[in-house]
Amino acid sequence: MKKPLRLIAILLVVIIVAAAAWLLKIHANSDALWKIVSEQCVPNQQQRHDPAPCLEVNLEKHFVVFKDAKGPLHTLVMPTEEITGIESPAIQKPDAPNYLYDAWLERDRLKKMAEKPLNDRYLGLAVNSWYGRSQNQLHIHLACLRPDVYQTLSQRDGLIGDSWQPLGVTLKGHDYLAMKIPAATFEKQSPFTLLNNYVQQHGDDIAKYGLAVTLTENGEFVLLANRLKVADLNLGSAGEILDYGCALQK
Repeated sequence: MKKPLRLIAILLVVIIVAAAAWLLKIHANSDALWKIVSEQCVPNQQQRHDPAPCLEVNLEKHFVVFKDAKGPLHTLVMPTEEITGIESPAIQKPDAPNYLYDAWLERDRLKKMAEKPLNDRYLGLAVNSWYGRSQNQLHIHLACLRPDVYQTLSQRDGLIGDSWQPLGVTLKGHDYLAMKIPAATFEKQSPFTLLNNYVQQHGDDIAKYGLAVTLTENGEFVLLANRLKVADLNLGSAGEILDYGCALQK
């Protein structure tokens, strides 16, 4: 084997080993969130009408809201049932709750935590891929967008269509797919389903995808999806486009 090819092979092995070690590390305590939901928040709500340590437990709509310790403006919306993540067949069932839409409706709770009024356009939802998450309980991050992501999406707004297409520029150095949907569609159809339809058409695995949602100036929603690509150090962590400190409010 020639020297350059040998170096490339060694580099690929190092990347794969590092990625495997990272996955083992981040999944080491992967049931922590589910324990909080199932052993604390839901029982406390049922027995004492107190959602603690969650901020809210909505038994009718099957979700909880939890203040994440990472950053002052960062909440998680999670099912009250045990659902591992984006790859779970449970979220693709016709009668499954529209967890992402329910999470968006919880944004006022986050906005009240801010020092200054927050425009809805500054906010985003994100779910990480199986490879890019640390917990095996579906959890939807709600936080502000990173300022650079907000600026890029504002500039690309007119170029994003109503079906999945490459965004055309990278976010955090990673490739994303993007599509727009009207507010009425978001209310009625889960973005998980829209992404899964695309993934199935391409014979792919939705476990490799992260998914994010944000708002346009015209009141439409932009869906963003990034796929696992180890060579680009992209684990499908859509949460990378969020800023838990919300520099945009300043």
